[in-house]
Amino acid sequence: MGSAAQAEWRTVDGFSDPFNGFDTRAAVTEAEDGTQLHLYRNPVGRVYALFTLPEDGPDFATEGPVATLTPEGFNAKSIEARSEPGRIVEYGATQGRTLRDRLWHGEGTAPAFGTLHDLIEAPALTATFTLADGSTHSATWSMDGAGTPIAHALGITIEGAAAGQEWEDAAAQALLAAMTTCQFPKLDVTCVQKVTACSDKISTDRDIDSFDACVAD
Repeated sequence: MGSAAQAEWRTVDGFSDPFNGFDTRAAVTEAEDGTQLHLYRNPVGRVYALFTLPEDGPDFATEGPVATLTPEGFNAKSIEARSEPGRIVEYGATQGRTLRDRLWHGEGTAPAFGTLHDLIEAPALTATFTLADGSTHSATWSMDGAGTPIAHALGITIEGAAAGQEWEDAAAQALLAAMTTCQFPKLDVTCVQKVTACSDKISTDRDIDSFDACVAD
């Protein structure tokens, strides 16, 4: 079975990890057939990929090589699942229609190499999964427009993405500057209301230039 990339990447808050139950922020997209891909951190900062099969068809295999990830233009990564956790190596884990695998240890501002780095740099990601009945399932996701949702969800720096500490500092400065203008020479309530109304340009649209233009109108 195969699928082509369709859905845009987006960030979701309050995503719940199905294996350990913690809530976190995630970047998510969906292949044409409904196979979902979530990228997120666990509470200690490790970054995971979670794959969810569409409703129809067999579940994931529970043991052995269960997936091969291939960021276009980069080396493939094989995912092995085991029912018992490894003492040193963290293996993939399956649970019915979901597969989770660790992509990055999470230390630093951004991955310098490895699968997460390759995934971010690639134009597309393809995965081939092994299912419980021995058949395979393939899906492809476009990485076009993935930078900002991934950077926002993981709190990492990606060149050109409206996220990461540098962007957060710039956004905070833009909001502070606008609010400061509203207070001098005296407090202007209408100005404050306008800045508040325009703040979605930063918090939702993640566009500082649009926020500046909004408050300037």
